[in-house]
Amino acid sequence: MTYEEEFKQWIDSCFQQTIPNSVVAFSFNLFEVAETNDVKFGIEMVGTASFDEDDSDWACDEVWGPEVRQTPIPKLFSGDDWEECLINVKSLLQSYIKSHSGTEKFKQGVGIGFVDGEIEVLWQP
Repeated sequence: MTYEEEFKQWIDSCFQQTIPNSVVAFSFNLFEVAETNDVKFGIEMVGTASFDEDDSDWACDEVWGPEVRQTPIPKLFSGDDWEECLINVKSLLQSYIKSHSGTEKFKQGVGIGFVDGEIEVLWQP
């Protein structure tokens, strides 16, 4: 199975869980892990109680996390630097969102970025 397929399965499993009504948006947070030969970065999904495209602090207003909130990103997919990782995962997430357009699952917005960095809004209705 490719990483792209694993990633989509992980997101699908997250959205199959009960998400409280207090969640109005989702943030996908990238982070560095203790580097191994195969992994340098990971990603987590959180649900937030607020959303503001002009203030990325909305991503800190976490009120929900899925059962498996984090997953590692293989170096073969992420690359070696954070910018390459962001570009690659952003593209993968945009593809996922596009394939599920027309659903209400994404609430008011979806963002992606590195922990302690700026959040880029990828989708809003």
